[in-house]
Amino acid sequence: MTLRRFLARRRFYLQLPGIVRDRLRAHARDGIFVSLMGGLGDLVNAFPALEALSARAPIDLGTGGGPYAMLARANPHLRTVYAPFVYKPIRRQHRRVIERVLSPLYERVVLLDEPDSAWRTRDRHLSAVYAERCGVGAPVRGRVHLPEASRRAGARYLEQAGVTEFVYVVQSIRHRRPSRSWPLAHYHAVLGMLRARTALPILVDTLGSDETAVPEFCRRLPSLDILTAAALIERARLYIGPDTGPTHIAAALGVPTVAIHLGYPPEVGGALGDNVALVRQRRPLDDPALTTPDDVWDAVQCELSRVRAARRAVK
Repeated sequence: MTLRRFLARRRFYLQLPGIVRDRLRAHARDGIFVSLMGGLGDLVNAFPALEALSARAPIDLGTGGGPYAMLARANPHLRTVYAPFVYKPIRRQHRRVIERVLSPLYERVVLLDEPDSAWRTRDRHLSAVYAERCGVGAPVRGRVHLPEASRRAGARYLEQAGVTEFVYVVQSIRHRRPSRSWPLAHYHAVLGMLRARTALPILVDTLGSDETAVPEFCRRLPSLDILTAAALIERARLYIGPDTGPTHIAAALGVPTVAIHLGYPPEVGGALGDNVALVRQRRPLDDPALTTPDDVWDAVQCELSRVRAARRAVK
């Protein structure tokens, strides 16, 4: 393990003094401290439980830095966000330190990150597990709060690009996570189908991907912060992506979503919502290439048909 990785997994030690200082200054043992790193999708799917819990007591959240902190700080139901609050959940010593230091300062300390890898074998969605630990009901969909400044930033980008209605596609390929990476050729095949069978412009988000090339008929998005990207997703006619944070954001915002779920079973951590068409593997952890572009296109057609039917019903 490199020194950088060793230190990165212990950044919670740097946050603890600030949390203690803030609580001592408040002269009150109130509120609930919750920690959750997980993935961005886990954070999105935990928000409904945290918001329900906030009706009982103020919530302070420890979470990852960067996009995690941005999403959390946009949530008006959280009192304080401490980030980056990163530890190694499977290390009992880390959990004990957090609980022993913070328990005297809060009504409750709730560590949502799993203490082992058993969650991968459960048939229970992590959002339901988080809700149970918070003592509230399980959500049917995640939650995202978008500041108006982010919506304005998204609108400015679309205006400058001359785009109104569009499809938002996330192309995420990470060579160090092959079991969760759909092949580049498969992505491009679906992009070709979209071009041939719809008239909608296609915006492709490649942030964090090891493969960033897109067909010339697509518009590759620049590097956007997570809230501006979410503001674009909110305005999309259709969203297509693998099991990544933006896919959970699209599902939470109610956008028609085609989720290409690779890796562990979707029952454990798939995108939530009746607006989600889930493309699942025949067996968990199969070769991702066995999930074909035609499989995804079938889901796209089903989702577009559902949207058209809903619009006719409104009329």
